[in-house]
Amino acid sequence: MLSHWNDPRAWRRRLLYLRGGLVTALGLLFLVADMQAASPIPTVLALFWLGLLWLPSLLFLATRNRPGRQQWPLLWLDVLLDQLLFLALLHQLGGSTNPLAFYLLLPVLVAAMALPLTASAAQTLIAVTGYGLTLHWHQVPGHGTHLHALTHDMHPDHGVGMWLAFSLVAVVLTALGHLLRQSQQRSLRHQGTALALALQRERMYQVGATLADRAHELNTPLSTLLLLSDDLASRDGMPEDCREDLDQISALSRRIAALLRPPASNAEDNSAKRPLSELCQELAATLRHLAPSMRVTWEGPDDPVLGNIATWQRVLANLGYNACDAGASRLQVACRRDGDVILVQISDDGPRQTAQRDRDGLGIGLALVETSLAALGATLTLDFDHRWTQARIALPARHTD
Repeated sequence: MLSHWNDPRAWRRRLLYLRGGLVTALGLLFLVADMQAASPIPTVLALFWLGLLWLPSLLFLATRNRPGRQQWPLLWLDVLLDQLLFLALLHQLGGSTNPLAFYLLLPVLVAAMALPLTASAAQTLIAVTGYGLTLHWHQVPGHGTHLHALTHDMHPDHGVGMWLAFSLVAVVLTALGHLLRQSQQRSLRHQGTALALALQRERMYQVGATLADRAHELNTPLSTLLLLSDDLASRDGMPEDCREDLDQISALSRRIAALLRPPASNAEDNSAKRPLSELCQELAATLRHLAPSMRVTWEGPDDPVLGNIATWQRVLANLGYNACDAGASRLQVACRRDGDVILVQISDDGPRQTAQRDRDGLGIGLALVETSLAALGATLTLDFDHRWTQARIALPARHTD
């Protein structure tokens, strides 16, 4: 679901409210001026212009249910119509020297916050150009009227100064609106990343709870099996061939019990640091049992010394297991330093594919890798090509020696 910041319908609705406020304010001004016999234009003409300014709202009502991808061009069209219609009204009211002209900055600001830079810059250029045109090409109010005194009893250079001030303010609003839009989009992306990591952690917790439950269910029959095997082994007169089978059953049961037992923590291993190339050699030795034909190569050129050895072993192992599942014959690890970032790339030549969905077999392994890297302050980017699958890890250099 789109946020209100990235929803074009929400921006078009905001323009509707802004337009309604303008029409209401102008209507009240015309009414008060007409009651005091000081209206700059006839009442019928004032009603005509108020209705004309409301036309983009009818466009919104007619197209508000269009698909989202069509709403962005319609938003651009709404802003354009607002500017052109208001410029036409300024032409009728004596040109851009009328203080009402600064209402044009509001559509410019909306375009800057809602539309891409090129589209908002085009709206700003239209507003600045239209403002300049109405300074020199407009309908001159009658002499002796309040509007004539307001817009024309001033030095010509004053209008040029107003145009320069308007242009400067419009450009500043466009730049600030665009920066605000980029900042909001970055914030939304960070929130999405945090939510994705939270969901992945929740998946891992669920998997861990399921595995713990299965281990608990295995523990009781396994303990019973060990007791029975020990009891049978202590009995005399058992045939020799049965005793060999019993020893094998006992050994297998103890092996399963050892696998279910959580490993003891080792503070010295957690504080140790080792080069990435050495971890790649261990990975090659680990994968040799799963895929004897797969060749693991280290290319460098940089070889950072990494801490959190267990975490990096888990990350490399899961990426290696995925390459094995994909039937890869080569796994290349490259590393280079780019300023304050260490870039690690793990590439494999698994079966040729054309889309990411063909390698979605990472499953819980991907969640484990991304969560582990997030704990290290690193990020993971996957690139699925027709010949190579590449995992790119960006790690801040402050986490290495």
